[in-house]
Amino acid sequence: MQGLLITADALWPAADAPVQRPGRVLVANGRVVAIGAAADAPDVLALPGCTLLPGFVTAHQHGRGLPQALMGYPDDRLEAWINRRRARGAPAIAPLVLLAAARMLANGITGCLHANWSWGAPQEAELEQVQDAYAQAGIRAAVCIGIADRCALLAPEDAQARFIAGLPAPLRALAESVSRQPFVQDAREASDIRARLLRRHPDMPVLYGPSGPQWVSDALLRDVAAAARTEGAGLHMHLLESPAQRDACAALYPEGTVRRLAALGALGPHASLAHAVFATADDMALLAETRTSVVLNPGSNLRLGNGAPPVAALRAAGVPLALGGDDCELNDDRDPWGELRLSVVLSRTGDAASPPGANAAEALGWASLRGAAAMGVPDTGRIAPGMLADLQAIAGPPELLLPRASGRDVRMTMVGGVVRYLNGQLTGLSLPALEEAALAAARAAWTHPTRDAAEVEALGRALLDAIGGAGTTPPAPPC
Repeated sequence: MQGLLITADALWPAADAPVQRPGRVLVANGRVVAIGAAADAPDVLALPGCTLLPGFVTAHQHGRGLPQALMGYPDDRLEAWINRRRARGAPAIAPLVLLAAARMLANGITGCLHANWSWGAPQEAELEQVQDAYAQAGIRAAVCIGIADRCALLAPEDAQARFIAGLPAPLRALAESVSRQPFVQDAREASDIRARLLRRHPDMPVLYGPSGPQWVSDALLRDVAAAARTEGAGLHMHLLESPAQRDACAALYPEGTVRRLAALGALGPHASLAHAVFATADDMALLAETRTSVVLNPGSNLRLGNGAPPVAALRAAGVPLALGGDDCELNDDRDPWGELRLSVVLSRTGDAASPPGANAAEALGWASLRGAAAMGVPDTGRIAPGMLADLQAIAGPPELLLPRASGRDVRMTMVGGVVRYLNGQLTGLSLPALEEAALAAARAAWTHPTRDAAEVEALGRALLDAIGGAGTTPPAPPC
């Protein structure tokens, strides 16, 4: 066994492990063989001035490599933003996912969870393209099968029916045409799709991705949760992201949203929930008790008008936390460090009796170990013998990483023992070329072939009126 020895000024092997100086990691056959003084090999990759860390995991994103404004739906209240996407056509998927993967690799991210998403085509066909794009980029990915069977416009169902009935005739026709969910609506079908996707890429986990409680009937969610337990699969969904979702879930689940999820079997260490901006104290207690993870997406929550996630309360309750990005980071750059710093700031409160905020070690755990658990890949997230060789090298000493680091400081990203990014260059990929291809895909889909953009905007304003929101922002100029 020859292997590759990676050397750096320091090694921080895991959130729960001390820093080692100097940093030495021996890699062979895609895994870590040894760390520290025992590591030795004839081939050496020297990274002076750097700290070696576990590769980060973005535990909630949708594979959109371009900023939202360039996709044609700039920031707005969440419900208006979701609606505005309906004025756009279906872009080519592969260029967007490839660009997202490339930008993550350039920012030290070695793994990602691709949450439910649809451009309107059948889920299986879309997810095949998603799988192939992640495999081409060389990033470790877990993909979710989108599942939903109700309330595409407004929840609960009776509120959606009243809303549509009260619209003027042209908007009513549009609303009726988009009121059906574009996702899988049967647990057996989802299981069959999962089996076929796993055969295509056996090393790429496939999770069940119910969109969110208000979008999935109890019967469907119960069946999907049972399938996940039977198959040993992960479960990932949105939870209480916006005020409108909070109000809808209060009407649907008077006993509490998370209590209903518990009764349906949808909680547990295999499950993760994105956002939880409006989780109650009872919700948090149940999440902690069942060891169900919450994936933080603070930049997205702020940009889409939902407010900051209750990081301090979630942490005080003992809820396991992971880090996402939602393709909507505060700086729109796929840089995990800004989201990590924002999450740490939100973990502090002005209450002198509250626990202190998260420290750098805890934050590192959110961005690595907890994200790996959400993906369903337990042998990554730390640098130790026998673990997958998923790691990053970032310029600077460990003590200054949380206060000052950014993705621009990443010098090397390795996935499964393969260097995917080194000193500003991606392996086998051209970032400028990927950006141009993604922009071309967005431009081609700027208009929808059968929907009038002005009518879609009017439907968005009506939706916000129905949920008590303000008017929408004007559309962005064409890219």
